[in-house]
Amino acid sequence: MLDAARLVETLDYYRRFMDFCATWQVNAVIFRLADDQGCALRFRSHPELVTHPNAMTPDAVRELVDYARKQGVELIPEIESLGHAHYITRTLAHADLDDKSAEGSDWANALIPLHPKTMRILGDLYEEAATLFPSRYLHLGCDETSWGGSAFSKNLLLTRSRAQVWGDYLNALQAKVHALGKEMIIWDDMVLQNDPSILDTLDRRIILYDWQYADTRVEPVLARLTLGLQKGFRMIGGPAVCWGRGPRPAKAQLSNIDAYVEAYGSVSDERVLGVIVTHWQPTTYLQGSIWDGLAYAACSMKEGASKARATAFPRFVEQQYGAVWAPDWAEVFDMVYEVMPVRFVDKPFPYISPWSNEEELRQTIKTDRVFGSPFETLLTKLDRLQERVQRNSADFASFRLAVAYLAHVYWRQDEVVRATREGREMNPVLKEIARRDAAMATDLAADWATGRSGDPTRQLNEVALWGFFPDDWLCGNFLQAAHYSQLLASGSGAMGTEK
Repeated sequence: MLDAARLVETLDYYRRFMDFCATWQVNAVIFRLADDQGCALRFRSHPELVTHPNAMTPDAVRELVDYARKQGVELIPEIESLGHAHYITRTLAHADLDDKSAEGSDWANALIPLHPKTMRILGDLYEEAATLFPSRYLHLGCDETSWGGSAFSKNLLLTRSRAQVWGDYLNALQAKVHALGKEMIIWDDMVLQNDPSILDTLDRRIILYDWQYADTRVEPVLARLTLGLQKGFRMIGGPAVCWGRGPRPAKAQLSNIDAYVEAYGSVSDERVLGVIVTHWQPTTYLQGSIWDGLAYAACSMKEGASKARATAFPRFVEQQYGAVWAPDWAEVFDMVYEVMPVRFVDKPFPYISPWSNEEELRQTIKTDRVFGSPFETLLTKLDRLQERVQRNSADFASFRLAVAYLAHVYWRQDEVVRATREGREMNPVLKEIARRDAAMATDLAADWATGRSGDPTRQLNEVALWGFFPDDWLCGNFLQAAHYSQLLASGSGAMGTEK
C-alpha cells in the first residue's frame, strides 16, 4: 500500500516502487487517494476539496496506472468514506457534514452517514476514480470513526440502532460501487473487531480487510479471519511494514507480517483473497532506507514466512546492492531490526523525538535520563560494508542516514543531560549540538528531495492539528529542532535549564 493521501511523492518514485514490486513479484498495490490531510488526486468533480499542493492530475494517475499494469501490478484506489474525512469537512462548502461525536477520541472524525450530500459527493468521487483505475476493486476505508454528533445522525438513531445505521450506510455505498462494476473493500476494525453485530447487517459482497499491526502471533489473526469467513465474507489480511512507530520497521513488524502470512496461508478457502501489506505515513521514514523491509514483506507474501526469514535479506543485498551476502551483512540486518526503536515502547530503546523548543528541552533536562544507544556501533558496521555496494548506492546511503539520524538524536538528548549532571558550561555544548544539527538537517533535507517535493517544515505545520505526533514527521520535525538549537547557540533562545 502507498499512503499518497498523507504525502504525495513524485511520479518517478512511484514508478520505481512499481519496478520494485515487479522484481519481487508483488501483484497488487492500494493507492490511497484521500485522508484527513487531503487528496492525492486533483478530483475534477470536486476541486473544492482539501488537496495537496503537489497532488497528481488525472492524466498523471492514468500514466501511473498504465505503468503499474505493464509491471504486472494492479493499482487499487482507496477513498476514505466515513472516518478520516477532513479532506471534505475542512472545506467551508462541506463543513456541515462533520459528524464527529463528543464521545469519540480527540482525532477521530466522520462524515454524516446516509446524508444525501455525503452520498452525492462520495458517488462523484467513486465515479471519477473508477474511470482512472481499471482495478476490479474500490477501497472505501471506513476505519477509526467517531460519528453521531449531528442532528441528522441523532435523528437516525431514534429509530435505528448504530449497527443498523452502519449496515444501511455501507450497503448504500456497496450499491454505488457495484453500479460502477467494482467490488467494495473496507477496513474491518469497526465492523468485525469493534462491533461484530454490524456484520449481520452487511451485504456479503463487501470485502473485509483485517488489520492489527501489533499482532505477532498467528492465533489472533486466525481468529478474526475465521469469524469473517463464518459470517460469509471474503477477507484480505493487512499487516504493516511501517506504521509511524519509528523511522524504520522493527523486528516486531516482520513478525506481524509473518503472522498474517501464516494465518491466511493456513486456510484453504476461495474467500481468502490474500495479504496486502500496509505501508503508512511516508513522513516517518527515509524513502531509500526501507527497501529491505519491503523486500522481506514481498518474500513472505509470495513464498511464505519461513522462506522469508531464511532468504529475504540475502536476496535483497544481492539484488539491490549487488553485494555478496556474508556474516557481517547478516549481523547488520539482525542488529538493525533488533534495536530499532518503537514509539511508546521503552524497551530496548525508546524512540526519542528531538527536542525543538524550550519546554521540551526543560523536560529533557528535568527527566535526567541518559539512554545511550547502539547506533554508533551500527554505523561503524555499515561503513565497513559501504565499499561492497555496487548498485543503488543512494539507497544504501539513505539506509546509513536513517541509522545516523537515530545516533544523532540519542546523542543530543543525552548530551544536555550529561552536561547538566557534570556542571559543564552549557553554551559550548549547545554550539556543538547546533553544529551537528545543521549537518544532519542538510542531509535529511537532501534525502527528502530525492523523491518528495515541497517544504517538509511547512507540511509539518499544516497538518499539526490533525492527530499526528511530532515523531510522525521525521524530516520536518528535525529541521525545527535544528532551527531551535541554532537560536540557543546564538544566544537568541532560552537555555532551558532548571534553576
